[in-house]
Amino acid sequence: MGYSRKLGPPIVSAAVATIALTSFATVTIVRGEAGRDLSLFAAIWPITLTSAVAVILVMSFLYKSLVELVHELECREQVAQHQAMHDQLTGLANRALLEDRLNQALTRVRRDGATVALLALDLDRFKQVNDSLGHAAGDLLVQQVGERLNALLRETDTVARIGGDEFAIIQSAPKNEADVRRLCARVIEALGQPFLLRGREARVGVSVGAVIAGKETADAAELIRKADITMYRAKSSGRNCYRVFSREMDAAVQRRDQIEAALREAMQRQDALDLHYQPQLDSRGTVIGVEALLRWQDPFLGEVSPGEAVPIAEECGLMDQLGEFIFRRACKAARRWPELSVAVNLSPMQFRREDLPQQLQRIAAEEEVSCDQIELEITESVFVENGETCAPWIAHLRASGFRVALDDFGTGYSSLSYLRRFQIDKIKLDGSLLDGAQPSDDIGFLSAAVTVGHAMQIEVVAEGISSKQQEQMALEAGCDGLQGNLYAPALAPDELSAFLRRKRGRLADAA
Repeated sequence: MGYSRKLGPPIVSAAVATIALTSFATVTIVRGEAGRDLSLFAAIWPITLTSAVAVILVMSFLYKSLVELVHELECREQVAQHQAMHDQLTGLANRALLEDRLNQALTRVRRDGATVALLALDLDRFKQVNDSLGHAAGDLLVQQVGERLNALLRETDTVARIGGDEFAIIQSAPKNEADVRRLCARVIEALGQPFLLRGREARVGVSVGAVIAGKETADAAELIRKADITMYRAKSSGRNCYRVFSREMDAAVQRRDQIEAALREAMQRQDALDLHYQPQLDSRGTVIGVEALLRWQDPFLGEVSPGEAVPIAEECGLMDQLGEFIFRRACKAARRWPELSVAVNLSPMQFRREDLPQQLQRIAAEEEVSCDQIELEITESVFVENGETCAPWIAHLRASGFRVALDDFGTGYSSLSYLRRFQIDKIKLDGSLLDGAQPSDDIGFLSAAVTVGHAMQIEVVAEGISSKQQEQMALEAGCDGLQGNLYAPALAPDELSAFLRRKRGRLADAA
């Protein structure tokens, strides 16, 4: 019942009581005087009646005004409640309403054995639309996405906008996992169609993570967390696809969190982190350099590979600190083996530092190492993510004496364009170019890459060599250097020293 209905009876009662009291007072007065002069009653009763009518009119006016005021307050309260639970741009449910409905659904899951699924959606290439067409077009895109999602769902389902380009869907009572997968596929198909934004066509994709709630699901927050985990797995799988939650994903996230915590602690102590060095040989078998590779043996996690540690360091803001540690250790190795060049991998995140060239020069000077003994290995992602800034930086680094190598050459579609645009001293052919190859196979691409490199006065090294057949193929193609487990894995410093002594001994015996 509204406030106006609640206020009606008390106001009417007050009006009636006022009239009754006025009438009673009048009659009492009149009776007291009636014995002497009945004409007094005749004179007073019109005044009494008029007063009663006036009271009724005043009370009616006040009642009407109060009802209108209360109605306005009720409307404002309803608007405030709607705004508190809905997204203002799209009118969809917001995170607060999503969590409320999820908790209600989870109560039914535990009580009645009902089923519910949650889909987390994140638009792909949304930033590109904002950057190219403007934020107004981005807002229009978000609204159209909401409309398309609403059209896919039943009345019992809920779609919510929980972030800039993030949405969520509560699928009530899916029959099975296949039912959830069908909805995911329909979402991807619907949002894969072009959007018309201010007369221009735009295309985006969507990454979807789905999780089906079980009786053991604690609350809405846990379900949302699992859906987010799954959505990010879809993004890392290439985007514009969906994934369904599995326990292995949760375990992977827990390990990632453990690695981050352990890495932060290791960066404070720096006693668990070390560098190993993989030799690089020329075509005659002489060791001409080494590549520094991170090794981390955690007392609780065991050995953590660079493939796990480095991406986490990039995500959690530790890459600058880790990169400086690696580079400083590599400089110490260069001082220990002055006859060798030492290659160090640089992360794209390090190129976001405005003072990267100065930082590397400063560390090399502090470690008393000549810059021309250090080789900086970068991947194509450095050019992709920092194309505008890395060209002058590379020129600055090379002018300081550092050599620059393009790593994993042959795995990107635009590697040759980078050779034209940027100054490079060396290219390292990715080991996948040699996988499964036979010496008699067509080595046209490999030979072409070597020819292009040599024509541009760029040294060419084949890495990942693990067999004599691959070695023969690389040599026939004309590679200048060779690197791989066929010669040696990444070695601890003392192991590398022993390896170098053995190689020198063999060369002396051969001479």
